Amino acid sequence: MAGRNGVRIGVALGDREVVGVVLGRKGAPTARVPLSLGEEITEVGAELFRAFGELKASLEQGLGRSTEGASVSVALLPPLADARIVPFPPMRQSEVEAVLGRDVARYFLGANHPQVVGVRLPRRNGKRSREEAGVSILVMATAAPLGLLEAIRSALGRTGWRGTSFSAAHAAWLGSASSTKGSPAKAVVSVIGATAHVLLLEGADLAAIRQVPSGDLGAVAEAVGVGAGRVLVLAPSQVYEDLRATLARGGSTAVRDPEGWPGAEEGTAGRAAATDLELVPPTLANERSQKGRKNLLGLVGAAAVLVLLSLGAQLWGAYRELGVIQERRAAIQSQVAPLQLARDSVNSLTTQIQSMEDLSRSSPIWTRSLVELAALLPDNTYLTGFFASGDTVELEAAGAQAGEAIQALRGAGLFEEIRLQGLVEREMEEGETVVERFKLWARLPRSGGEGEGS
Repeated sequence: MAGRNGVRIGVALGDREVVGVVLGRKGAPTARVPLSLGEEITEVGAELFRAFGELKASLEQGLGRSTEGASVSVALLPPLADARIVPFPPMRQSEVEAVLGRDVARYFLGANHPQVVGVRLPRRNGKRSREEAGVSILVMATAAPLGLLEAIRSALGRTGWRGTSFSAAHAAWLGSASSTKGSPAKAVVSVIGATAHVLLLEGADLAAIRQVPSGDLGAVAEAVGVGAGRVLVLAPSQVYEDLRATLARGGSTAVRDPEGWPGAEEGTAGRAAATDLELVPPTLANERSQKGRKNLLGLVGAAAVLVLLSLGAQLWGAYRELGVIQERRAAIQSQVAPLQLARDSVNSLTTQIQSMEDLSRSSPIWTRSLVELAALLPDNTYLTGFFASGDTVELEAAGAQAGEAIQALRGAGLFEEIRLQGLVEREMEEGETVVERFKLWARLPRSGGEGEGS
């Protein structure tokens, strides 16, 4: 992770020297500062603050710019960090860390103070064959004093840097081996002061860790073992040449750091940030947790803003479409108005026709006959009685001339048969007939329906 000013720094911290490297830059400056760490944490903090201040000044001089606010990854060299191979049943990393954390002194001799533990599981953990099920796995475990890690973080903060990650140097050495081109290395030899740290490998996994005097070349070769194979040697040039000749006699081929770092310290500092074996003190864990919560809240806030923007865009689009429709309706309103009036008129006529059809279907058949009778009778003749039964009716009428009315009904074809019942009664005034009253019997055509009485 880059610092606030974009500068990242890798630091290899030992008990006698601290080495710093500006990461991510070709030909980046490196710096070495001697230091002497005491037993008391207060003294350690003061010494670290002094060393980091000098290291910062030296790196800024070589870089030509300020490193204020840079993020710093620290790799602890032995003896500040210890590493062990511990057999465990197949377990998750968090479970292994919990077991080691409960009883650090059982696995790391001399760990009498609170320790921070880091774990690296073998790459084949969880991918074992059926025959290997239940077989122990070899876990690489590292530990460093909690007080030392917190003192380093505090000193970095006082210097103007930010300590973003901590690890044991052994993880950086494994990283060097994995980045070596060609066939996999069978071992890594890292020379720190008077000690050669030998890491024996099985593929990408660590099989054993040994420490021998770096001046005893035979002991180093014996620790590596005889037989063909490549050995990554992280050491100054003269030490490398001596070891190369000794290892060659045992059949091993020595290779230099693939990135060209001149010594183990520089190589460790250069890979301090690229490690999967972290040592996380409580303050750093708390800082990461708070940052994670802030990032989560930021993501939630950003998601809410995006949702609101999306809703706003949809609402704006809806209003825009509504405006376009309203403008279009206003433009064609003069053309549509006559059509709307014609449509309303047609709808009204259709409604009236439908009403008339409904009335026609629901009206009794005698109602239609009465209407027709009223239309057929002469103007001076009117009905005084109407009786229906089945398809026959009896009519009572009064008018000026009964014969004219009977003839009109017979000629209309409304009835199939018409007969006069009884005699025509005449009302006389001054010797003249004023009204003729008569009764008729008639029968509807056989296609007619049932009637109603009245």
